[in-house]
Amino acid sequence: MAGRRVFLLGGAGFVLGGCFDRPCHERNPAQKAFLDGLAALAKPALASNNPLAVEEAARQSVALADKVGAFSDWCGTIRKIEGNAQVAAVTIEVGPQVSLYAFNDWALAFAGSITDLFSTRSRQPPPPGLSEAAIGALKTLRLGERVTLSGRMGEIAGSGVFDLSRLFGKSDAEHRQFLQTPRFVARIEALAASKKT
Repeated sequence: MAGRRVFLLGGAGFVLGGCFDRPCHERNPAQKAFLDGLAALAKPALASNNPLAVEEAARQSVALADKVGAFSDWCGTIRKIEGNAQVAAVTIEVGPQVSLYAFNDWALAFAGSITDLFSTRSRQPPPPGLSEAAIGALKTLRLGERVTLSGRMGEIAGSGVFDLSRLFGKSDAEHRQFLQTPRFVARIEALAASKKT
């Protein structure tokens, strides 16, 4: 009788264990590698209590995002949607405390600093951070919804201006905050509700 109980309990544990699948951000190898890389940079720097190590880890985190470049089929959760169809902005969490930020209103997002740089270097307007297809998809999604997304990281919305402005002249506390909850600018080209598997 005791043997039967062990078998039944073991079988129930196996069934329940199958319900707790890997988090969605660990299913895409490239996304997992990026998140693991961020953690490998942040943890020792934050534990060191050395502001120079913290600053260097923040810089290397931005460089890591630059190396990612184009990405596809990443999993995320919509945390914030702002603006309207012309000047939309979205924050998507792509890992524990790690998010991507995409926007179409450059003046609002950077208080003119990046738009000034564009006006001196190019007559072309900055590219949008959200494609028309992504904005169309945003209209059908809700906050907290799990999504799959594709786009580009590293350069601000693919513009050729590197996403280093957030690190210049920042304090140790700001660098620590960035390492604890990094947010990277991205261009989102495709966005869809995640299919539940």
